[in-house]
Amino acid sequence: MKVLLRWIGYSAIILLSLQTPLYAQDAPVVRYAQLRVDSDGVHSRVIAANNLKKPDATPDNTLNAADFDEDNYLQKVADLDVYGKKHDARPVADLLKSNQLVVITADKKRSHKFYYHMANIFARLRMYSLAMKCYFKTLPVGDPDTNTHLIDSAALDSTYITERKPVSTLAALQRDTSVTSLLTINHIDEQILADSNNYIYTTNREVKSPPIKLANIVDPFDDGKKASAYAMLIHISQPVSGKRKIFVKLSKVGHTFITLIKYNTDSTSVSRSFGFYPQKEHFLSATPLFPTTASVFKNDEQHGWDETVGKFISERRFKRILKVIKQYDQKNYNLNKNNCTDFGLSLAGTAGISILYTKGSWPLGSGNNPASAGQSVLEGKVLNMDSHHSLFICNDLAQ
Repeated sequence: MKVLLRWIGYSAIILLSLQTPLYAQDAPVVRYAQLRVDSDGVHSRVIAANNLKKPDATPDNTLNAADFDEDNYLQKVADLDVYGKKHDARPVADLLKSNQLVVITADKKRSHKFYYHMANIFARLRMYSLAMKCYFKTLPVGDPDTNTHLIDSAALDSTYITERKPVSTLAALQRDTSVTSLLTINHIDEQILADSNNYIYTTNREVKSPPIKLANIVDPFDDGKKASAYAMLIHISQPVSGKRKIFVKLSKVGHTFITLIKYNTDSTSVSRSFGFYPQKEHFLSATPLFPTTASVFKNDEQHGWDETVGKFISERRFKRILKVIKQYDQKNYNLNKNNCTDFGLSLAGTAGISILYTKGSWPLGSGNNPASAGQSVLEGKVLNMDSHHSLFICNDLAQ
């Protein structure tokens, strides 16, 4: 009997020693959620092994503001703000897919940096209406030290003062929520970026600009829609990026062209980029030997550039620019005194942009030229005739 009890005791000890590691292995390798108490008081696990879901193949783009690294996001934007003639819209579209835009623009300092970089990026992508929208967001409302406001050319023209009409300041324009809300990146802009068919990839290879009739430049702005703002940009392509070299082997002389933009109150916009060209009648037309020839406008929306200067302008100035364009439609091209740079500088001057030291000389001639005008922009020799500020200046020099 004692022997039997002893063996029973030994058997129990052996069984307990074997069961302990088995219970230990039953502990979950992954941490489950805490136990919940059902209404009937019975505990049950929230997550069971057969209810575990595989991670989604695509990441969740919904944004938790607490988890958003604003500095990292802003650095990604800054990394896209580089010149060099090669630009891809796809990374920009990816950055704007989620609601990160709302978070990054909530902080005033970060917002200014974000829109500054985006203005440059969109300009280099040749999406000029978006570039000027972003530029608008970088404009200071006023200088607290001098208690003066920067005059916004979208709302002021010198004739408004002489005619004793109300003068609007940039501060007043930015306080106008109807205008401020319109000059933001909206769902229409995001859709353009998101649409794979509208991806823009620019290169340093020049695209040959096709001819465009005057009506196709002027008429689209008369769309019957109420305008909220107007803008103009002058683009300069130097023969050699960053140098006052007026020509290269007499065949590469650079080009100057213009972009006009009308922003409508329904969040749409109209934009035209175009330049003034010689209509060559023979091989030597528009050369130092035969400087005068017929002229033609060309569509330069895909034309590359080295320097760009832009600003918002008044409706009155916008209409004056359209009149100057119509006048040029009746003029001949002249290499020395009525070339593409003369055309661009004329329209820029009408908008209140003055570029200094734009003339140079070449065999048998001299005059305004892209090399000199572009280099003056690089050297800061450009003025806003309405104030010392409020000019959008962007470079895209060949590396």
